[in-house]
Amino acid sequence: MAGGAVPPDDGIVLSTELLDAQPIVDAQSMTISAGAGVTTADLQAAAAKKGLFFPPDPSSQSVTMLGGNLATNAGGSLALKYGVIRDYVLAIEAVTPLGDVVIARRGDPTEPLLDLMIGSEGTLGLITNATLRLIRPPPTVSTIVARFNTAEQAMNATVEILEMGIVPGRMEFMDEVSIAAVQLARDYGLANTKALLILELHGTEDDVMRKTQIVLPVLNKNGVQKPLAPATIKEAAVAWSARAAITSSLARLKPGKIGEDICVPRSKLPKALRAISQISTEVDLLIAVFGHVGDGTLHPNVSYDPASMSECQRMKRALSKIAEIGIALGGVLSGEHGIGLVKLPYLDKAYDQSTIATMASIKKAFDPLGLLNPNLTWR
Repeated sequence: MAGGAVPPDDGIVLSTELLDAQPIVDAQSMTISAGAGVTTADLQAAAAKKGLFFPPDPSSQSVTMLGGNLATNAGGSLALKYGVIRDYVLAIEAVTPLGDVVIARRGDPTEPLLDLMIGSEGTLGLITNATLRLIRPPPTVSTIVARFNTAEQAMNATVEILEMGIVPGRMEFMDEVSIAAVQLARDYGLANTKALLILELHGTEDDVMRKTQIVLPVLNKNGVQKPLAPATIKEAAVAWSARAAITSSLARLKPGKIGEDICVPRSKLPKALRAISQISTEVDLLIAVFGHVGDGTLHPNVSYDPASMSECQRMKRALSKIAEIGIALGGVLSGEHGIGLVKLPYLDKAYDQSTIATMASIKKAFDPLGLLNPNLTWR
């Protein structure tokens, strides 16, 4: 998603996809152990067979692998309520650039090593195996699908709900461009919708009912297209299907697209959305905005034609401006995709030189020969 697996001209790609032995679930201790090549979907399925739940859920569950999820500290739509993958890691096995095998565990002196490796995007070592904690699934799940006439209304409703202390299991947003893209692929019944907010409430039956009674009036007063009620199973499935279809559907707008994943304070979401809309106008390119708005993560995807030099230049200008918005609003360059190659040029805007120097010293301690990610200009 951020060019994290693209090698420099004189480099090679080292893949862990064959480290894919079946996950081992210990139902009694509520843990799961797996190799770095096991997909998220296989982890979730193995846990579910034992009546357990693994919450981290990047949207490409069928192809994202445990090693990559750990390397980018992946989250997903459930991160709002349940946290990101770091919150579930009990132990990792990793290989250092010099070939040493190390094991780091939560709760003992090696814990700092564990946390350094998670989110390091392959710069410090190669994670080969991990043990993760599991939890019980929520007993009751209810979905609310809110259609708005403007994106601003959806964002205002999001901020208000969160300020009231309601923490949905998921809280997903789709703007007008995202909706138009999925509608080109299939009719999801969203033709006249300018913004979509999908909320999933988790908890006991009484708790979900209480939260629903609080959330519905907030949504209704913020300009939904029709009075709301909890969605039926079929309505919820259609809405989540539309949300999952965004990335593939964007190819119907332009042959190329590149996605950002800035994360801003939730109170700044309306301002971020307005700024991105202005950038779209300035560069004359469509920018689809969707994401996990509950935790402030936005995925602005710039649509462009890779065969057009002008559009490529304007796309890069848009990415730069979007990165600047994330930083200016008190956010971060990446909510979950990682820095990769796409955001590498903006590091000096996001961090001061002392912080970058500290990161470089850690990199040198782990990888004195500079074997991993040799294209890192800041090291």
